[in-house]
This record gives sequence, C-alpha cells and structure tokens, in this order.
Amino acid sequence: KVGKFLNKLDIHKEISNKFTIFGIILIIFVGLIVRLYYFPYDIPLSLDALSYFAYAFEISQTGSFPVGIELVNNGWPIFLSLFFSVFESDNFLAYMEIERIVSVLISLITVIPVYFLFRKFFIRFISLIGSAIFLIEPRIIGNSVLGITEPLYILLGVTSLVLFLSDKKWIYLSFSVLAIFAIIRYEGLLLIIPFSIVYFIKFKNERRRIFK
Repeated sequence: KVGKFLNKLDIHKEISNKFTIFGIILIIFVGLIVRLYYFPYDIPLSLDALSYFAYAFEISQTGSFPVGIELVNNGWPIFLSLFFSVFESDNFLAYMEIERIVSVLISLITVIPVYFLFRKFFIRFISLIGSAIFLIEPRIIGNSVLGITEPLYILLGVTSLVLFLSDKKWIYLSFSVLAIFAIIRYEGLLLIIPFSIVYFIKFKNERRRIFK
C-alpha cells in the first residue's frame, strides 16, 4: 500500500521550479500569519530570553562584551546586538519586540534549508509537504516567539547538514557553519565528532585530507 501511494505521488516529481518557489513562499506566508496570531505583544521577556536581551542590549550600548555577566551561549545575543545598535528607543518593550521579531524571521527563513534537506531524500512535492509540517509544528512556533536561541540554532544546524550532504566543495563550508552553530549553543560541539568521522570515511583515499 505504501508503495502504491508513493507511486501515485511520483507524478509530482517533475513540478516546476516556479511551483516550488511559489510553494515555499506560500508556506512562509502561512507560517508568518500563525506566528503573528500567537505573538505576545506588549509582554516583557522572561527567563533565558531576558538574559539574552540584557546581554545584547549592553553590547549595543557599550560596543564591548558585558563585564561580570557570564553567559555560556552568547552567540544569539551577539547577533541580536547588531539589530539593537541600529534601533533607538526609550522603550525597553520595543527592544524586546525586536528580539522576538528577529527570532520569528529566522524561524521563517529556516524553511529554505529544511526544504533542501528534504530534497536530499525525497521528491519536490514531498519535500514541500515536509517543510510545511516543520514550519507549523507547535513547538517550533512556540520557540519562535519567545526570543530565545532555538530558531537561530535550528537554522544553522540544518544549514550545516545540508552543506555537509552536498558536493565536496560545500563540505568545508559546513564545518564553518558548524563552528558558528556551536557558539549559539555549546551542544553543537557534539556534531563535530560525527561530521569528522563521516568526512574521513568518505575521503579516506584522498591525499592531504587531514590538512584540508
């Protein structure tokens, strides 16, 4: 039954690039509407999101890393400080909403590498369906409006996987993305081990593979 079902879906494997682009744009639009519906307007940040906010705001105001504030996963607030530095307001809630807006936009953009990751294993039609399911998944939506690290962490993690599974010239770039990925959350360091093992197995017959 599964085989017959997949055979029926096989008629969609030749959908055009225009249809694929339209599908991704439509998925992003629907994801944006859902996130705007659940967006916590005029509600202050809390817990980890508040710590990231304080760290990012301090960097944007002083131009240097905060003294006396220990934050292990500081990649997200460093990135966030770039947006704070070009925005001026006397209202802290406005800065907090910027943090949430940036988080939402990153979450929406993630659908692009997610689609390409699906394309490594499935036809275009199924890849679009998988991307849509990812973008409207309740926990993904919930994390995207909290202003925390997860959206950027997922974006970089998926991107590194897509690059690693691509042509040889992109594999080296995947390790660069993986390095930034680990700065966002230190758990990303764990991926260095399987990435390195697969790399050495895949290119075991290549000269200077260790140097590369």
